Amino acid sequence: LMNSDSGVTFEDVMKLCNVHANLFKGAIKDVEVTDSEHPGHPVQVFKQENLAFRAAIIRIRRILDNYKNVEDEETQGAVLKGLNRQLNLLGTFDIHYKRKEELMFPLMERYGHTAPPKVMWGVDDEIRDLFKEVLNEVQKLPNTDIFVVKEKFEIFVKEFEEMIFKEENILIPMVAQAFHVDDWEKMAQDTPQYGYCIVTPEAEWKVEKKPSTIQSKEEIQETGDIPLSTGSLSLEQLDLLLNLLPMELSFVDKDNIVKYYNEGNGEEKIFKRTKSAIGRDVINCHPPKSHAIVKQFEQLRSGQKEKEEMWFKKEDKMIHVTYHAVRNSQGEYMGVLEYVQNIAPYVKNFETQPLKRELS
Repeated sequence: LMNSDSGVTFEDVMKLCNVHANLFKGAIKDVEVTDSEHPGHPVQVFKQENLAFRAAIIRIRRILDNYKNVEDEETQGAVLKGLNRQLNLLGTFDIHYKRKEELMFPLMERYGHTAPPKVMWGVDDEIRDLFKEVLNEVQKLPNTDIFVVKEKFEIFVKEFEEMIFKEENILIPMVAQAFHVDDWEKMAQDTPQYGYCIVTPEAEWKVEKKPSTIQSKEEIQETGDIPLSTGSLSLEQLDLLLNLLPMELSFVDKDNIVKYYNEGNGEEKIFKRTKSAIGRDVINCHPPKSHAIVKQFEQLRSGQKEKEEMWFKKEDKMIHVTYHAVRNSQGEYMGVLEYVQNIAPYVKNFETQPLKRELS
């Protein structure tokens, strides 16, 4: 519908999402995923985390019920501390959602399932906003009515539990029919980059494979250098140099397809990226409500802008992001290079260290 001329918008489909889920309740047949019960398998990880989320919800409800019966300030403070701890645990659902959005959705798109990821990502963002409202209200305690906190929490829980149902009874059966074992393996390999929520798998899941007769990249001997505008480099040298640069690079081609990102030199990534992003439309790599990214790429493509920058703080980092149009010698648009840096160490050096004009 969203791809037709029916006038049905993404927002309209989002409103129908729960209606659609309710129609499925009681009428869903199990679809078996090979090895899905093995610890570490992405399906098992999803289900175990959802169980842990449900348990956290039960504990939070119990704490909220007890809070209204506590009168002395000291006990109230202890109960509030416990409430915040459980909310922090439940709040890790954001990691769960990011893995779904950035690891599972790209694979779905490759198999032609383009609309469900957009709709579900939009609902994910609504749930995130509802949780933020809960946290904001809890921060006002003890100077706000506990019943207001409970009310906001239950609004969040209703949507959150609906999403658990959609994941386990609609999403997983849908992808189970399309995904190959290699797709699940890819998800399992990339999952640790995001981390786990509340519970950690007891073991690592690996696919047992027969020895391949196809040469791996390591077995292929690269011969000759790649000619560049100034000099030449071997493929190995080029890869090593790009990964040593003190910034995160991503290149999106003229068709908005993610073609490359550097893996870095072992430092923690500011923006996590996985190989599932390669070959994906960059627009689909962002939340559906991120209309700014669409506008940004159009402005760079048209020449209205040659680059766009933004900078912000995140924890102890000072993050600087640049989007730069890439054009060939004829001025034809080739794509966009994004480079991301944490400039905090450099700022600190200038502010706290004497100028260093010579090498040690």
